[in-house]
Formats: sequence, C-alpha cells, structure tokens
Amino acid sequence: MDSYGSDKAPLREPSKLDFRMLYGILPVVAFYIGYQWNPYAAIGLGFAATVFAYYASDRKGLVGIFALFALFVATVAALVGIVLEDERAFLARDAAIDFLLASLGLGSLLIGRPVVGLILRDMWPALRELLPLRHRAFVVATLVFVLVNVFQGTVRTWMLFGGFSVGEYLVYSRLFGWPTAGIMIAVIAQIVRRAARTEARRRREGARTQDT
Repeated sequence: MDSYGSDKAPLREPSKLDFRMLYGILPVVAFYIGYQWNPYAAIGLGFAATVFAYYASDRKGLVGIFALFALFVATVAALVGIVLEDERAFLARDAAIDFLLASLGLGSLLIGRPVVGLILRDMWPALRELLPLRHRAFVVATLVFVLVNVFQGTVRTWMLFGGFSVGEYLVYSRLFGWPTAGIMIAVIAQIVRRAARTEARRRREGARTQDT
C-alpha cells in the first residue's frame, strides 16, 4: 500500500479526551464567587483561577503560546480592573482576546502564513505532508477564524456594556461563546479535512498512474 493509501484525513486521528479543557470554566466560577463581596475579590479570585487553569492545561506547541497570550491579556485586564475598581474592565478581556485573535488572523493572511494552518500543522504533523501552509483551505479556514472572532468580540462588548448585569454577562456570554466557538471549530475541521482527503486521493491516483 502506498503512503496515501488511507482515505481518512489526518484530523480524524484518534485522541483521548483531555478533561483539562474543563479548567477553563474555573475563572468564571471563581469570579462570580468573589463578585459576591467586592470588585477586588472578584478580580483577584478570577485571575488566580486563570493562572491555575493555565498551568494545569496543555502548554505545548502553538496552543501553549496562545494560552500564554490569553494569560498575558488577563494579567493586564486584572491590573486595569483593580486600578479602576471596576470588575467589568477585567471581564472585557474576553472581547479583547477575540479582537486580538482576529487581528492576528488577519495579519497572518497578509504575510501569507495563515494562523489556522500553523496551528493545525503543528497539532497534526501528517497535514504537513498533505497541505502546504498557503493552501486555499487554510486561507479560508483562517478567514472563518477572523470573522467569528470579530463577531464574538462585538457581541461580548455589547453584552458587557449594553445593559447586562455582571451576573447575566457571565452566564449569557458563555452560553453564546461556547457554542459559537464549537461551530467554528467544526466548520474549520470540515474545510481542512475535505482538502486533506482530496489531496490524498489525488496523490494516490497519481501514484497508480505512475505504476502503470
């Protein structure tokens, strides 16, 4: 069998469920508990839980770099929130991260290195053999990434400063953000998986042609 004998795309490689992803909810819970006292407690507990979630999560590769980036934004937001004595300044980190990620995605397209391609090729090395970094699938997937993050950032900003209470924001922003992110990931996976399958099939057919 040739090296492209499987019609399964690399994104379908089996992987174990990493329950450390659930640590992402800890900052929300900790912030809400602290919010029952005062802004300082809310920001302090929320930030402490964010630091814990960072060190308890997978910090390898590009995913780890993005996690460090999120921690840096949380640190800045915590300092601003404490200085202003405003817990909303700390919660604004959600929208800030969305807009910064969108900017990163747009910048990566402008320099010809789609960030989605960088991440997926780092996570699934088999993709490096099938799809070049500048492949159209990675470009389209990165555009989806940019648009969704702009959309999320806009909606979260409206939720936070448009009349929602802090408690309502904590609930509704997650009910909005998690499904939206899940749909984005599913769409991106489908785009890249289809491209990988098409390329694998094309190479198999080319190999058979050479054999004959």
